[in-house]
Amino acid sequence: MNADEQIRAIRKSKGMTQQEFAAFMEVSSSSIANIENGTREISKAMMKSIVEKCGINAHWLLTGEGEMFTKTESEKTPCVKDVMVPVLSQKASCGPGVEWNSEQNITEYISLASLSPALSGKVYGFRVAGTSMLGAGIKDGDIVIFDASPDQNLTDGIYVFSLDGDAYCKRLEFDRLANRIKIYSVRVADLEKAELLRTLDSTDAGFAERFKLFGKVFSWVHLAK
Repeated sequence: MNADEQIRAIRKSKGMTQQEFAAFMEVSSSSIANIENGTREISKAMMKSIVEKCGINAHWLLTGEGEMFTKTESEKTPCVKDVMVPVLSQKASCGPGVEWNSEQNITEYISLASLSPALSGKVYGFRVAGTSMLGAGIKDGDIVIFDASPDQNLTDGIYVFSLDGDAYCKRLEFDRLANRIKIYSVRVADLEKAELLRTLDSTDAGFAERFKLFGKVFSWVHLAK
């Protein structure tokens, strides 16, 4: 099996288009397209990312031999048959004593058993309104799934957060040296053309009250209407 066939097999196993898989891997859609059509090789950095994000057997990715997937967490430890994920409302309170994940901010629940029964940690959903993240493959009405674990490593990517009481799904980029967070809309697949909406300074007075980071998006669901 060639590299192009391997990447195509991984992408199809996740049920994603090239654009959606590129957004999931945080690379340009042209990168995935070029790998799949055989005009570009997979970099070591992308290989490492694919192994970590998709649970791929590194030996299979390098040689095409053996099993595609590593042993899943569901095979290592018992887990519940289903995970019901609470979906947050479009407004998430940041008021004193009221957390974003309180019952009053939950509008519905969705089942993730058919998507990934091995999910662990604090998992929530958020229904997206609008087309500001269309370039990442996230459409109006989709439910994004995010990891709200408190100890996650903050890297550039798509997050759910609230600002001044309103909840958003946008791309965030972290400049730790300058203590700044840049908020982007991704209307086209090319990240270089992402629209910078706002820059926040984490040292500003009241920042902690105005800005609440819920978690990083790792998947999204196109639900039939």
